[in-house]
Amino acid sequence: MKRYLKVLGVGTMLFMAACGDGEKKEVAKVEDKKIELTFVTYSGTGEEYMMDTNSLAEAYQKIAPNVTIKMEKIPATEYDNTMKIRNSAQKLPDIFPVRVVTMESFKSVLLPLNETEAAKVNKFAKDFEIDGNIYGLPMYGFNEFVYYRKSVFNELELEIPTTWGEFVALSTKIKDNGSYIPMALGAKDSWTTYPFNEFMPFLVPGGNDILSKMAVEKDPFSPGKPFYVAYDMLDKYYNTKPFGEDPLGYGWDQEKSMFASKKAAMLASGQWFYMDLEKDMPKETLEDIGVFVLPARETKEDPFRYLVSAEVFLSIPKYSKNADEAKKFLDWFFTSDYYKEYVTYMNVLPAVEGVKGRESMFNVAIANIPNPEVVLQKGGDEKFRKIANYISFDVKRMGQEMIQGVNFTEYMNEFNKRWTEAQENTK
Repeated sequence: MKRYLKVLGVGTMLFMAACGDGEKKEVAKVEDKKIELTFVTYSGTGEEYMMDTNSLAEAYQKIAPNVTIKMEKIPATEYDNTMKIRNSAQKLPDIFPVRVVTMESFKSVLLPLNETEAAKVNKFAKDFEIDGNIYGLPMYGFNEFVYYRKSVFNELELEIPTTWGEFVALSTKIKDNGSYIPMALGAKDSWTTYPFNEFMPFLVPGGNDILSKMAVEKDPFSPGKPFYVAYDMLDKYYNTKPFGEDPLGYGWDQEKSMFASKKAAMLASGQWFYMDLEKDMPKETLEDIGVFVLPARETKEDPFRYLVSAEVFLSIPKYSKNADEAKKFLDWFFTSDYYKEYVTYMNVLPAVEGVKGRESMFNVAIANIPNPEVVLQKGGDEKFRKIANYISFDVKRMGQEMIQGVNFTEYMNEFNKRWTEAQENTK
């Protein structure tokens, strides 16, 4: 009997050992399973760096040899509509950027990322929570600036403006000189008006989270309200004709060319624009470029409000078959040396605590802001989105219309009527 039990025991051990080996082999198989993560982005997000200059796919494959990153770039002008179509067919990529203005529209299909390591180190993510969830991780932040030609400012004895009145007076002085267009703006491409018509309402008093507030506010285009205050300032500025004779007759490429050739003294854009200048200008000409933050305040005693935009949010759709691996990728990306190199290349504000960006004239311009007050650009809640969609609310198109010339009071009254109708029909 003892001999039988002994034999049985040995057999059992051998069986268990065999099973154990099988489990190890199975685990190894799972770990070695080839996975392809699709990563779609749009032009202007550093895609040339990630796809060509310093391959993101190659960098990650060194960390996860079994994972292939398949990247795709879509033109920025086609991106939102393309993602909308793909989502309707449940064919969103495993990882893709959601813009701040479309986050509310996509939230129902996005995976909450609250517990990821990437979310914990991201200094902007929590500020953009929706219903307590982080649906996208900002890749970076950036500021908006007015680029200017130092030589023109020296020639005309101009000083950096710190109030809106000083800015308007500066533009007028450049125009009166007759040698230069004060501000290049290719408004044939409506998006180029964004530094003014999209961002100015955030910069006047009361502009914090302005879009969500508008959803429940009565007559948000009335005197004293942020949109009215900002657009009244812009209407008066546009009436001084600072963009040349026909700003609606040319687009972004011509706008860049006018500034690069010094036909225009200024151009308003984000930090991202400097990469274009680096590609197009010789080093000695780049040294003639300076930047300042657009002042929206009335007096020097008022806080100088300036915008920090977190435009590009990396997200994962709920129905991704590779969601777990996609989360691992995001954890690696935001905590890696690759991320530090990426934000240095982009010359933007790092979204990760403790990561330093490139030392540049942008840092100096921000550091020199008197009495500064940071404002975050938020995209508006679900109520706002419903109203905006109902009336096809497009602030960039409004910029085109205001540049073309409108009766400002009637224009604001018309938007109040349309807003009220939309509120009543989207309850």
